[in-house]
Amino acid sequence: MKKNNISKKFSINPQNLVRAIILCLFIDGIVFSASFLLFLLNITFGFLPDIIFLLTVMIVAVKLDKNELRRIFVWREMPVFIFAAIMVMFFGLVIIKSEILNFFEVLVPIPKGFFSDWFHVPEGFFLTIISIAIFPGFTEEVLYRGIIARRFFSTYSPRKAILLSSLIFAVVHMNPWQIVNAFIGGIFFGWIYLRYRSIWLCIFIHIYHNILVSYVKFPHVRVENSAYLEIWRHPLWLDILGIFLFLFGLFTLILTGKKNKVVAKAEVVE
Repeated sequence: MKKNNISKKFSINPQNLVRAIILCLFIDGIVFSASFLLFLLNITFGFLPDIIFLLTVMIVAVKLDKNELRRIFVWREMPVFIFAAIMVMFFGLVIIKSEILNFFEVLVPIPKGFFSDWFHVPEGFFLTIISIAIFPGFTEEVLYRGIIARRFFSTYSPRKAILLSSLIFAVVHMNPWQIVNAFIGGIFFGWIYLRYRSIWLCIFIHIYHNILVSYVKFPHVRVENSAYLEIWRHPLWLDILGIFLFLFGLFTLILTGKKNKVVAKAEVVE
């Protein structure tokens, strides 16, 4: 009995913000340590860090509760128009976030070669999709929505739960250019998860989002002013299009989508 009480006292169950941060630091520490060991052993990384991240999250989920993965991966039927509306909304959101990043880069320029040194991207289209979209989309949604946000819904108000889980999701990206857009994206991933209670829907949209960010190249125009030598930003018509698509998809979901709010704590975390 005493042993069980101690186990519960030091549980890593991310029921609140502090525990969730500790859990994320624990997981990131394992992935970083494994990647550093691979570096010391001169072993080509490839997908190994992604696989280690995935396995660590799966093991953590099982340690939290033996039925955790069953609860996370429950299948819920979704009408096709829900997928279509969310895809339209996120296409517009990607355009908007791209323009936000354009302005942010004026304030905080990206060092030359920063992202090419920060991330390992394998050669080949399909391998790249697996590395930048499928692995992150699957593992991050399981962790930040399936484990953390789902528990936050039983501790905080829905709005606060989404904002706090999005903040954690943003900060772990560990560079200012991704933090801003990750926070915005996390809000809408969390909102979709709260609304439809489907991790599979979130995984699909996250993969779709990452593919758009990585492969869709939006047109830019150069704008000069007295404060800066030049600013690269979208043409006005593209920003208007992005706002229109985002609002069209969003209001379609609000007006016609099935809303599944979390009502009882037992439904979120047993």
